[in-house]
Amino acid sequence: MRLKISVLIAAAFAFTALPRSAAAQLDKPWQDWYGHVAGGWVGVQGDASDVLEDGWMISGGATYKPGEWPLGIVLEGGYSGFDMTRDALDYFESSGGDADVWSLTAGAVWATRTSGSIGFSLKAAVGGYHVSARLKEPTAICGPICDPLFPWSCWWGCTPGSVITDKKSSTEFGYEIAAAVHYKLGSDSTIYLETKYRWIDTRVSSKFMPVVIGFQW
Repeated sequence: MRLKISVLIAAAFAFTALPRSAAAQLDKPWQDWYGHVAGGWVGVQGDASDVLEDGWMISGGATYKPGEWPLGIVLEGGYSGFDMTRDALDYFESSGGDADVWSLTAGAVWATRTSGSIGFSLKAAVGGYHVSARLKEPTAICGPICDPLFPWSCWWGCTPGSVITDKKSSTEFGYEIAAAVHYKLGSDSTIYLETKYRWIDTRVSSKFMPVVIGFQW
């Protein structure tokens, strides 16, 4: 009987201690893995500004910070889209054109301890950038047109569209550095404002200045 009572007391103690242990884990200022997503504006700098207008970007990735180290490893992928400038279109004698950049980078990130509401981070990364540019001309696209509300109701017609007249693409090496301000939402999540400097090794000087708002968890 005493053995059963002892087991019950020990089990009750372990049960009451479990939430405290879990809370301690949630309250720790660092965790091993973080995910993030972001999006915002991209300013075009250097010679590339003669060809591309300012654009937009989205990105996402993961960061690994072992223990309470201030340094971590970050992996990130992203997409940026741009329209061509009027001067570039006139030079190529085209009525329309655009470009995009797919990126995959790896690097290091340093961050201040997020014991308060505000934190800061610095990041440096290198990687590959797939750059594509297209020239387009307006055209009429003809074929069956169906009502989205009544898909069985279709007719033959033409709608305005565009056709690609020329396309160039390549994958190049590049690097980027970034600084961010983080605002703590919970024990392990933040929203942040980040500005970057990105350089891509293309024929012309390709420099970009993204400014994004992101969420890290």
